[in-house]
Amino acid sequence: IACEAEQMFDYERMYNEIRAYSPVPTLTAESIAAACASAALSLNIDIIIVLTDTGRIARLVAKYRPKQVILACSVSAHVVRQMNLSRGAKGFKVPSFQGTDSLLQVVIKAAKDMGLCESGHKAITIHGTQEESPDESNIMEILDIQ
Repeated sequence: IACEAEQMFDYERMYNEIRAYSPVPTLTAESIAAACASAALSLNIDIIIVLTDTGRIARLVAKYRPKQVILACSVSAHVVRQMNLSRGAKGFKVPSFQGTDSLLQVVIKAAKDMGLCESGHKAITIHGTQEESPDESNIMEILDIQ
């Protein structure tokens, strides 16, 4: 029943309503989250991957209710557990945020193993420019899953 109800949900209308009631001007993290949800609506995205210290940016993305799973990656077991309480989010523990590119490849492989994405599709990733401060998220990338 829940799966059928989920298929009938109008994600675009929900995104537009949430966006209309969001305060303007927005913070960088809020803008990145909104852009991520918008891109997820427009493209054949399998998964949204967020590198986060506190879970803040992943919760902001979840606020827009994308239909894709949000894989919230954190070094903190506490944050990973908390992320499982956000709609559409799944926590994933990573050993560190060092080496963002290689870390993303490891996370994508794990996501494929969990059945969250497939080769030939796309993923959106959100992370920061400084590996030491992943919650200063200011980069959104669209990656082809290999």
